[in-house]
Amino acid sequence: MKKLFTFILIILLHISCSDIIEYSPYQVKVNQSQIYLNQENLIRIQNLESTDLNPFKIVLISDTHTEYDDLNHIIIELNKRDDYDFIINIGDITESGLYKEYKWYSDIIKTLNKPIITVIGNHDCRSNGKYIYDEMFGNPNFTFEYNNCKFIIFNDIIWGEDLENPDFEWFNTSLHNDKQFNHVIPFSHIPPWDGQFSYANEMTFNYILDNNNITYSFHGHDHHFSVRQPYKDILGNVVYTTIENIKKRTYFLLTIEKDNIKIEKVNI
Repeated sequence: MKKLFTFILIILLHISCSDIIEYSPYQVKVNQSQIYLNQENLIRIQNLESTDLNPFKIVLISDTHTEYDDLNHIIIELNKRDDYDFIINIGDITESGLYKEYKWYSDIIKTLNKPIITVIGNHDCRSNGKYIYDEMFGNPNFTFEYNNCKFIIFNDIIWGEDLENPDFEWFNTSLHNDKQFNHVIPFSHIPPWDGQFSYANEMTFNYILDNNNITYSFHGHDHHFSVRQPYKDILGNVVYTTIENIKKRTYFLLTIEKDNIKIEKVNI
């Protein structure tokens, strides 16, 4: 009887400990079903492509962090509409860069009816987060084309990766248009005026956009909505847009026309 009691106690302790340490803070290996999610969604986007879709609409969200109830609420609302083509989340999908946060986010976005592209944010690089992002979403620097537009997804995180500069050489090359696209549109988490950038990085970022005749640049990180031209008196006329964090239960609808881009804030 004593042996049986000891055996049962060991089993219960094992189950209890498994629940407590279900996710190690050092875990970087993701499940097979969770790898290269951006590539998976890019295939879905390419399958949507049609030369007749002009203008077209996409949805922007950002800074979802661990606001899972708010993210779920937004997804429920987005699944009710069919007048946009895909979604871009402009970074900070976690708070601490932990695997469990990545997993919870990936589980939630799988309920979306539309494809979603996920940009890396500075919080996503905390602890081992950068390694998890790379495995779950792939290379954080990439481009894709859709309906005669070129989308640039740029990793501009430097503090989280202990770098002095983002990969500006890649950024500059990727923004090249040669007049074959209606728009070339960059998305990166941190706007160039943020304190994480040196003044040299700030000016380099803006110079690269202006030199490539980029009109619009979209960011998260600030947690509030703004549309402005902070460098108009210095160099160029780039319009920088930052969008609110998802905790405010808003998303942003981007209408992309042949010669113009319009942004609309949608409150839920």
